[in-house]
Amino acid sequence: MNSIVKSFGGMVWLILIVSYSSCLSDIRSPMLKQGNPSEANISKGKLLLDEVWKKQGFEHLKKHKVYEFEATDNWQGMMGKMGKPWPDAKVDMSFKFEVGSFDGNVAFQSGKKKGHTAGLQSWNYYEKDNEGQPRKLKTNEKIRFGLSAYQYFIELADRLRSAPIITYAGSENMDGKKFETVFVTWHKLQAHRQNDQYKLYIDPSSYLLSYVVYTTRESYLKMPGGQLFYGSIKFDEYEDVEGFLVPHRQTVFLNAPKSDPSDFVHQMIISKFKFDSFEPSVLKPFPEVKATGNSKSKG
Repeated sequence: MNSIVKSFGGMVWLILIVSYSSCLSDIRSPMLKQGNPSEANISKGKLLLDEVWKKQGFEHLKKHKVYEFEATDNWQGMMGKMGKPWPDAKVDMSFKFEVGSFDGNVAFQSGKKKGHTAGLQSWNYYEKDNEGQPRKLKTNEKIRFGLSAYQYFIELADRLRSAPIITYAGSENMDGKKFETVFVTWHKLQAHRQNDQYKLYIDPSSYLLSYVVYTTRESYLKMPGGQLFYGSIKFDEYEDVEGFLVPHRQTVFLNAPKSDPSDFVHQMIISKFKFDSFEPSVLKPFPEVKATGNSKSKG
């Protein structure tokens, strides 16, 4: 009898896995699920995103070539253990990035990889040991994802501004506060595997991003039904760095934002953010590699 129950349970589990494997998270607002947005809402969405871009000071970011910062990143819980891109669940790091590209590196200041650096140059993955010699290696998909995603969220309003689909998605309440929302994606409004969706929660009193809900179609976590999950990030503790407002605390949740701020998957605390403290060549150890800028094509 027990064997029959176990077999039946296994079959149910298999059916659930197969069923959910074909599902995609879809973070469109109810308004957008009813049909295509009006021209008025498309214009309103673009205007709101432009206001965020101006308020956060991206024109000042554009004056610089590179930036760096230190950070403590803390991943917790089962999903944090599964999803962490770094060797350790809690680690001190320093990041260097080139503005508007995907060239960057991370130097581990604690943990198993202390003293080592991992980087991307036009999507070519490399590592440096304690002697500082760069070596092209087989791509570490977790670190590749972490580097590109962390930079993308620092520059989010600027990166999304060029997306082909931007529209107002309605107003929503969260934690007792009303936000204006803007939906951003590529190719088509409906959920599809090739492109992510973003929903921006804009504080109408400051025009800063408070939350962003997003899908992760390119996640390195290849688990059945994984595409059904999505993430959200809370931006706060904005600090002015030469006219550019940097959210020094970035808290990520599984699926929708949680009312309990400690119920996060990971949280990054930023410090010592500064511009142009090193030459862009530091991020280009291989002169023969073609620059690809904001493109996701490998150079």
